[in-house]
Amino acid sequence: MKKILVLLLTFSYLYSDCPDLATQSECDTYPQFCTWNSEANICESNGGGGGGDNGSANGPYSYSTISEAQGLRNGPDYRDGVLYYPTNGTPPYKSIVITPGFGGNSSSMGNWGVFFASHGYTAMTIGPNDEINDSHYQRGEGLIDAIESIKQENSRISSPLNGLVDLDNFTVSGYSMGGGASHDAALMDDSIKALISLNPTVLFEDCNFCPGNTYEGVTYCICLVPELIEHYIPSLIFAGQVEVNELEGYAGLLGQDIYANLPSQTEKILFEGAGGGHGSAASPSGEVAEYILNFLNYFVNEDDSYCESLLELPSSASQYLTNIDCVDIVAGDINNDALINVQDIVLIVNLILTAEYQSSGDMNDDGIVNILDVVQVVNLILS
Repeated sequence: MKKILVLLLTFSYLYSDCPDLATQSECDTYPQFCTWNSEANICESNGGGGGGDNGSANGPYSYSTISEAQGLRNGPDYRDGVLYYPTNGTPPYKSIVITPGFGGNSSSMGNWGVFFASHGYTAMTIGPNDEINDSHYQRGEGLIDAIESIKQENSRISSPLNGLVDLDNFTVSGYSMGGGASHDAALMDDSIKALISLNPTVLFEDCNFCPGNTYEGVTYCICLVPELIEHYIPSLIFAGQVEVNELEGYAGLLGQDIYANLPSQTEKILFEGAGGGHGSAASPSGEVAEYILNFLNYFVNEDDSYCESLLELPSSASQYLTNIDCVDIVAGDINNDALINVQDIVLIVNLILTAEYQSSGDMNDDGIVNILDVVQVVNLILS
């Protein structure tokens, strides 16, 4: 416990004092926190993630942004929201909310906003109300609050996204503390569609499950056990192979540990970057970007053709684990019992009545499930 507290104090020092590092060599000692500005000859805080160039990871769509000054809701549980959106995509848009690491703000995750918007999603970057003192849980509350802001943007008359947002499809994401906070958000709201966790850290305090440790007269009970992270949101988790060397105080509380403690029923992936540290997934590039897009296409866009791509071993991974099972989808077999019978007809009718889409019920591949699909299932049964 002392290690965790000392580590947090060290982070606080770095974020407060990057500008006080007088030389480039001193600044370069903390690359995940500080960046040397050669034009101004000063050391600047980079927010512990984000920033940088997307490069070829950008998608095919043009994008724009909506700020709070332009009418975007200013939610009470986060600060400085910016909503990125495609200007030439195909609505209704599915949405992603992204929160930064310790010391970071909304702008430090701007490259992720650009990345997602350029690939056809609305993406809202937020910062914590207190970049130093807000907990993982408070940052998770911020993610939930930002979802509400996007929903309200869908009904704001003067918004360029008025009527264009899919109100039932939200993904949460974040880097470092923000990556851990995405799991807090999943524990708060089981309607979240998917979760992308970038080099996450978590801090769960519960004396019912965790042993107590005393530091300066105060007892803390912090650990990671299955009982504290029991959510069932599909999760893509990135971690660095040697990340624990940088964050010794978080041993047992990093991405690898999150994957191991999530329920076995939760569809999950661990992508451990070979030789990578705490910044291995800080920016959307290379196979990090590739696997995120495949993950979103499969779980968010419900395109089953992407499932097999999630089982392929990335060339940049030292470890790649998943429990995802790509079952062959038979058109008409809605309940996946290897039979097409009257039970499947009932399920297709239910899909029609609830206006839901399921690829196995779309017999003629026209993008909708309707009475024509029922007719084809009946013909299959009769034949």
